[in-house]
Amino acid sequence: MNAVLEKPPAKARGCKVVPASAQTPHASAAATLFAEVGEFLALASATDEPHGFSGDSDRLLSIGAMIALDAAKGKYSNTNAENTAYDVAACINAARLVPDDTESVERTIDIHSASERLAAITGSAIHQVIFTDVPRPTRDPAPAPSAEAAISRKRFSEEQLKELYWRAYVFMDCASSVLFHYAEHADDSAVFAMRDLLDVYLKEAKRRFDEESLGDLVSGDLPDLSCDLDRVIALIGSYATNIDDGVLHGVEHLLSSAKRIADGDEGVLG
Repeated sequence: MNAVLEKPPAKARGCKVVPASAQTPHASAAATLFAEVGEFLALASATDEPHGFSGDSDRLLSIGAMIALDAAKGKYSNTNAENTAYDVAACINAARLVPDDTESVERTIDIHSASERLAAITGSAIHQVIFTDVPRPTRDPAPAPSAEAAISRKRFSEEQLKELYWRAYVFMDCASSVLFHYAEHADDSAVFAMRDLLDVYLKEAKRRFDEESLGDLVSGDLPDLSCDLDRVIALIGSYATNIDDGVLHGVEHLLSSAKRIADGDEGVLG
């Protein structure tokens, strides 16, 4: 079930936890991990995506899969296992920056599974290897201001940012609980996949909240949360519309409320 995030005292301050560096796995272990990375990226590259323009993200993920599968046979693209893992990560990151391409829930989950293994090979946290919080660029010449810019302009205090984060998390956790119970009733593989994806983002939100100090929130943690919410809202909202599902629309509404708060809704601050 979902982890519960407790609201901290008004003056509470956390200590940032720096992930301990881990050694690169033994060659045989790295080979196994690379083989799994290759399989997940091959699956990701083959998902049916309604890309708006080039579809280059498919090709980049396929290239990453080939590099990983070669590495599983000991054919490193860049000196050693760790450097090769970063080469694969670069392909994933580039795929996520192709303007107007899409990333379905199935693709996102496959990329996350590959990312977990790349993080194990490099001894790093996933967010240090893979772009998890960078909005995909568009070909629109006048993009909307980023959430980070909007929050910066409002100049919230550290205590207000912590309060906003906690309140956004509450809505997110509620949405996750609804989806958790509904998935069993719906018996739909897509709903199960969205449930698992939202759980990934919820756990990541709790990790950030637990590890970041109030001062670190000022540098952009709420925009990170906003970007995660953007992605999952788009996926759930699109699917809910396609099948006209009231419960999924309710989940979308809860997540939209969380995003509004993460983007700096002053109305929730007493």
